[in-house]
Amino acid sequence: MTSSDSFWTLQAAIAYGGGFMRRLADAGLHADPSNRQRLLLAFPELQQCYGPQTFLHRQARGNA
Repeated sequence: MTSSDSFWTLQAAIAYGGGFMRRLADAGLHADPSNRQRLLLAFPELQQCYGPQTFLHRQARGNA
């Protein structure tokens, strides 16, 4: 996943996720690249639900 994909995955989680996912994604946005990757690996549901292949990701990016 590119850094842009990671950014928009986390933005989609903030926009469309529940309370826990929103806070987790916010932490990812504030993390350095290494810790952001660790977070995405530790919580694969972030990518599964909000990753580049999802409708919510495209919505957050503005190209649905």
